[in-house]
Amino acid sequence: MRVAFPIHRKNYYRPLGPVIEEALRRGHQVDCWHDWSQSRRGPKGSEFPDAVPIALSRGSKVRTFRGTADLIRQIEIDEPDVVLSLDPPPHAAGQRIAPKWLWLQYAADILVYSTREGVLAADSVATYSPYWATKLTERFAGPGTTREFERRTVAVGMPELDILSQIDPDDVRRRLGLPPGRPVVLYLPFPLRSNPQTFWLRRVFTPATRLVQGLGTLLARRMEYWEHVRQGWNDRRLVESVREFCDRAGAILVMKSRLKDPIPRYARALADRVLYDPSHYPPTILELLSLASLCIHAYSTAVFEAAYCSVPSLCLAPDGPDMGLPDHVLDLAYNGGLGGIFNWPGTAYCVPLREAFDGLRRWGLADFPLDTAARKRYVERFLGFDDGRSSGRLLDVAERLGARV
Repeated sequence: MRVAFPIHRKNYYRPLGPVIEEALRRGHQVDCWHDWSQSRRGPKGSEFPDAVPIALSRGSKVRTFRGTADLIRQIEIDEPDVVLSLDPPPHAAGQRIAPKWLWLQYAADILVYSTREGVLAADSVATYSPYWATKLTERFAGPGTTREFERRTVAVGMPELDILSQIDPDDVRRRLGLPPGRPVVLYLPFPLRSNPQTFWLRRVFTPATRLVQGLGTLLARRMEYWEHVRQGWNDRRLVESVREFCDRAGAILVMKSRLKDPIPRYARALADRVLYDPSHYPPTILELLSLASLCIHAYSTAVFEAAYCSVPSLCLAPDGPDMGLPDHVLDLAYNGGLGGIFNWPGTAYCVPLREAFDGLRRWGLADFPLDTAARKRYVERFLGFDDGRSSGRLLDVAERLGARV
């Protein structure tokens, strides 16, 4: 069977790498189709898909395309048996793509940014767990289409996590120069650049001094933020609070971001180690979580990886309107509701951001324990499986689709 993997950005290899490796192990022909219409400059220029990770390069074939129209044209000229993608199939003048299209869930995006048409255009939609399939059906299925949605969705787990068993935490410590025996706090800073540039972000949270905060708030007459000014609630003070938390715990502070969200100088000065993404396969985030004692973030879906790695996470939750995300995105996923992906006591903890500035100066690692039973329930609900065999299940689906060609 010949399987094509559209790679729109280099970081697609993070969720797809284990699947490609499993396909090669099974003897399938693997084509990695790199989208060269992507920009080599700008915020995402570092993610231009110019190469296959070394671990996957032997056996896979690489070809390039330039945007959706060219992808469709090349598929029509040289059809693979199955296209396995993180995106729904494109439409060519309303016609379906000839090869079978298997759409793999990526984090919460499958629920908050997908469309009814996208789900129905795919031959199969691989979700992490039945929870996501149910949510897709509840959101998009109309009269007469519920059964169609149920037929298209299949739970396979989160293939990205399959590589965790190959990561040696001691080797990661040695490679990163982290001293043995000390706990590690992994801090994922708020995405100051890539988040929607709301008033709160530009004039309240990003300014590093109360003077600048105050002037911006007064000139704009946004007095609802005056408490933020009075308390000095900004990113700089938040990082200082995280540093104090680590010092009291005797923990190493490792900051991890993406190149499109550079870590400010004041934050870098307080970190013991700063990393971006030197590797997508194996993923840097999984390497760091393999040795972390706690992951602190602001609505990052790294909460999934943390839970799987048995690392408790602490979400410092800004107010919904401050983040500037659409209401349906906030309602469906990015909220601190109890029993949601960011608030699952014993695994994922969530506190309002405004409480974190002083809270981090009181809390300790013991305030965010991992409960193995709670972690098991979280994984079952949101990730589906805990056995490191998700890539195999996904390839089983691909083989069934390919056999129908």
